Amino acid sequence: MNVTEELILTWVSECKQQNRHAQEKLYKHFYPLLMPVCMSYVTNNDDAVDVYNQAFLKVFKSLDKYSGQGALGGWIRRIVVNTAIDFIRKEKKMALNVPIEDAMDCRIDADVVAQLTSNEILDLFRFLPPAQRLVLNLYIVEGKTHAEIAEQLDISTGTSKWHLNQGRKLLQEKIYEFGILTK
Repeated sequence: MNVTEELILTWVSECKQQNRHAQEKLYKHFYPLLMPVCMSYVTNNDDAVDVYNQAFLKVFKSLDKYSGQGALGGWIRRIVVNTAIDFIRKEKKMALNVPIEDAMDCRIDADVVAQLTSNEILDLFRFLPPAQRLVLNLYIVEGKTHAEIAEQLDISTGTSKWHLNQGRKLLQEKIYEFGILTK
């Protein structure tokens, strides 16, 4: 079925009236588009489904706040990302702060990461510790600056840089380990 923007807006209108059938249609429409986003933030399918479900509960509760400006998918994606960040914080599966002396070790081979497609990088994200995966997602996928990441996660910019670089190093090791690239 080719879903048109008009049909999606009809679902949104019906969702605002608590129409369960329209909620199901909207949920299922965005599932294949946004589950990869969820998976890039958490390590297993169960957690990704939890994040997606929590995000859509928020979507349904706040549809009245959607102004119609910009793409609905982008608005929902932002809710999904924020829900993933909240999920990670709630689960306390990450230690965001590192000693300042450790934060200064930032030597990596950026050329290796630059040779990968975004899908290859996302597939490798599951091997990263949660804090590194979170910072990499925010920096690489979401395009946030270290200052924005630091503010959002309540860490220093140096710590954000450290997590980014440590994540890149681990990705580089996994790239060679799995034979995606050879030395």
